[in-house]
Amino acid sequence: MHRIAIIICTWNRAALLGTTLASLGAMRAPADTAVEVLVVDNNSSDDTQARLQALQPGWPLGRLHALFEPRQGKQFALNTGIARARELGCEVLAFTDDDILFPADWLENITAVFGAGGPALAGGRTELQWPSCGRPDWYHDSMAAVVGGADLGLQRIAPTPPEYAPAGANLVARTALFDRVGAFSELHFRHMDLEFGQRCQARGETVTYEPTLCITAPVDAAVLTRRYFRRWAFKAGLSAWWPPSSREFLGVPLWQYLQMLQDGLGWLLGPLRREPVAERFVRELRLLRSWGRVQSRWRAHWFPGSYATWVERHSQKKQGLY
Repeated sequence: MHRIAIIICTWNRAALLGTTLASLGAMRAPADTAVEVLVVDNNSSDDTQARLQALQPGWPLGRLHALFEPRQGKQFALNTGIARARELGCEVLAFTDDDILFPADWLENITAVFGAGGPALAGGRTELQWPSCGRPDWYHDSMAAVVGGADLGLQRIAPTPPEYAPAGANLVARTALFDRVGAFSELHFRHMDLEFGQRCQARGETVTYEPTLCITAPVDAAVLTRRYFRRWAFKAGLSAWWPPSSREFLGVPLWQYLQMLQDGLGWLLGPLRREPVAERFVRELRLLRSWGRVQSRWRAHWFPGSYATWVERHSQKKQGLY
């Protein structure tokens, strides 16, 4: 009998979580596999705990566990889920989010991929489900990550490029991987999945992009504003962690300054060149993300003692939105 854990971290989104769990509960359980569904409540103030307790007695897919992590931050909730999955003897851990819809065969595909000789870590494909208002004219496919999308195509990629890291909404790993490389970094209030994936790559672990692990992320119409995308882009840059770079100035790689200069000039010249509105907005978001990175590195460089508090305060969502 194999044992797999599905780990979902949630914070003040009880209604969305209910829809996700209903989708999860309708899934087929793989043969000869015990399923443990671990929902980690990250200090919610809504009725998340009450809803979870109401679902537990008649839960249809293995066992449903309601965990609680009082430290605010997804990285803490993720590691709480990992610790509990270890206690339960789970061999494979599947991480997802509290606003996801699943096909009936998601778990079956996971067990097929993670059979003998499979990867240590895999990322899947996350398709977007647009609301009735559709996608805005300023939206570009390269912005998919802002609304939870991840799609590298329909072909398996193994091995993946060194810069690849599975997105946290559809990330699957063997439990033993965390014994070798450690858990998610608790210094990261953002990008903990990126940092973890690239740490695995740097240590020579087998990482795969597996498109058969496909889920759906419904897009909330409330986030389809330029303000939301701008704030997301800036906050996406708030991290003192970077890929290694040999040439820096004031703690920032020189290539980052160059990219900001190129994007700034390109954005200013966009109207003169009649650049499509979506492409110009791509430049603007990349510029904002770069500015977030530079601010973060400057802060870490000059004020290391207060950096952790600063990045925690500026990284978190407010009322569920950036």
